[in-house]
Amino acid sequence: MNISSKKITSYLLILPCLFFAVEAIAQTDVYLRVYTKTFQRMEIDLYNFEGEYGNKAAEMTDLINDVLSNDLWMSGYFKVNKKSGAPQNNKNGNSVDTRGSTGALAQVSGSFNLNFNNNRISIQPHLIDNASGRTIIKLEYTNKIGKERYLIHKIADDIVYSLTGEKGIARSKVAFVSEQSNGAKEISVMDYDGHNRTTLTSNKSINLSPAWSPEGTQICYTSYKTGNPDLFVFNLRTNSQIRLSNRKGLNSAPAWSPDGAKIALTLSKDGNAELYILEVEKKKIRRLTYNRAIDSSPTWSPTNREIAFTSDRSGSPQVYIMDSDGVNVRRLTFEGGYNDSPSWSPRGDKIAFVSRTQSGFDIYTIDVTGENQMRLTDSSGSNEDPSWSPNGFSLIFSSTRSGNKRLYSMFWDGSDQKSLTSGGTNYSPAWSAQLK
Repeated sequence: MNISSKKITSYLLILPCLFFAVEAIAQTDVYLRVYTKTFQRMEIDLYNFEGEYGNKAAEMTDLINDVLSNDLWMSGYFKVNKKSGAPQNNKNGNSVDTRGSTGALAQVSGSFNLNFNNNRISIQPHLIDNASGRTIIKLEYTNKIGKERYLIHKIADDIVYSLTGEKGIARSKVAFVSEQSNGAKEISVMDYDGHNRTTLTSNKSINLSPAWSPEGTQICYTSYKTGNPDLFVFNLRTNSQIRLSNRKGLNSAPAWSPDGAKIALTLSKDGNAELYILEVEKKKIRRLTYNRAIDSSPTWSPTNREIAFTSDRSGSPQVYIMDSDGVNVRRLTFEGGYNDSPSWSPRGDKIAFVSRTQSGFDIYTIDVTGENQMRLTDSSGSNEDPSWSPNGFSLIFSSTRSGNKRLYSMFWDGSDQKSLTSGGTNYSPAWSAQLK
């Protein structure tokens, strides 16, 4: 998709110019400036990490290179130059001569080692600013053997934070619906890059519409396991779950408010599908919509003050916005005869949604002012269920372009679309906030 540099520039101008120090990094006063008039990805040189890992040292080097490179690229800020050999004089952590660098703003190298006695893996990255030769990060990251990918994701997040002042997304996760061979639809979770997949529910029923709590410790979803489509919450810390709403009819399409105190959802207890607010602690409900149309698919603005949703009150499904108390309703989409599944960007400026096309559905974005509608997918099959990354730079969605529904990711302008799952049928993804 050809997006003008003007659009790219205007979007990225909203990035804050904050420069933070990474905790516990003595050398840091960071630093490199992302906010420019003509934004382009910063180049960063990535050298091979070297170390001891039995007969799998080369495999470990490749793993660090691949995961770290992908994490930095997916952050939206960096173009990674993979380098062979080793950078000059960086082993003692002192300033180095980087005058021969070829335009990259920083360089990353490091080492790793394995301790079989205590079952620990240790990775020591070394991040250097090429302009000054100054060390930005030189730390030891340790964890149990088997947690290598998590350690690399944490290193990537720390690099992003050190160089941009923005939190990385490498430790975020995606919840989604996965169809089983027995016909059940279970809630599953995976890392944002498609690895470490686990299945949360195992009730052999129909479980739908996962929605993360803001802090990423709970997942709300609708389940038919008791016969009625009731609302449940799975606590990831305690590995337990509770039923939050079992009112007659639909208890569906949950969306957790950014402050964590409320859930917007669709209830049909009075016969028609209407939007309500459910207070999480008191379990009290408050009705937001009153009409004969079907109102569904709520999504909160990051300010907690507005909700976008789908309604067919004008004759066909369209996206609307209202204040979180149900007043000041206004229609957002006018192009297309069937628009649904709105997802409000965490940056607040755009709403992604699906619009019916000849091949099924495609994904669009539109400014919250109703301007600048932009088509992001344009392929065979149906592209649905958009969900924003926590930094608002990327989207995850489901697509039938390869047959069964799979999960894909892409950047906010529709570029770099790639599959995250293979095999089986997976859909309805929900991207978590940044996690620790």
